[in-house]
Amino acid sequence: MSDHDPAAHSEHGEEIHLPGPSWWPLTLAIGIALTLTGLVLSIAILTAGVVIALASLGLWIRDARREYTALHD
Repeated sequence: MSDHDPAAHSEHGEEIHLPGPSWWPLTLAIGIALTLTGLVLSIAILTAGVVIALASLGLWIRDARREYTALHD
């Protein structure tokens, strides 16, 4: 059996886990884009961008931690 054979991994108890789709990367990108735009245009846009970026990053990390702990239970 080769290292790329899925059956070989299942024999050793190892499984490949891919996370499900998420909106957090998109919202983080939007927050970063607003932050950079706000640096040029307006303090209000800058503030909104920072809030969106930090909130989405925190929520994305929270979801990833929950998924990781559920995976190892």
